[in-house]
Amino acid sequence: MITSSKLAIAATVILAAASTSFAKDSGLPKLDIEYACHSSEKAIAAIIAVESDIFGSCMSDENDARVQLDKDWATYPAADKARCVQTKEYMPGYVEWLTCLEMDRDVRVLRKGQSGAASTADKCPVVRYLQDGTILSVNAC
Repeated sequence: MITSSKLAIAATVILAAASTSFAKDSGLPKLDIEYACHSSEKAIAAIIAVESDIFGSCMSDENDARVQLDKDWATYPAADKARCVQTKEYMPGYVEWLTCLEMDRDVRVLRKGQSGAASTADKCPVVRYLQDGTILSVNAC
């Protein structure tokens, strides 16, 4: 049976293992993903019996995400980086950071696409957007 104390200990170990310092404009922070992936593997093995290569999958996913982040790092707005790349508040990981940055980008694109659409009273809630994709107002009807 999975206990909350085992999960808490596992999360603490993984979080501590992957800690790094975030320098704002100096590029993508470096994480010790090998240590983090070993910790994840041990934490998962302590909870459930798994026959797959958790460490190998973790390393592959994290390396792929790091490569993509390195490639696109300059294209992400500073505000998105500051919100998504939180080495002390979230479990640091390239996959999580990439997912957050991509979701921010995609939401901004969707909002820009909706900013010119005519809103009608029969569609609630009515959300009005500025050109940059930020929300101007919401009418809950």
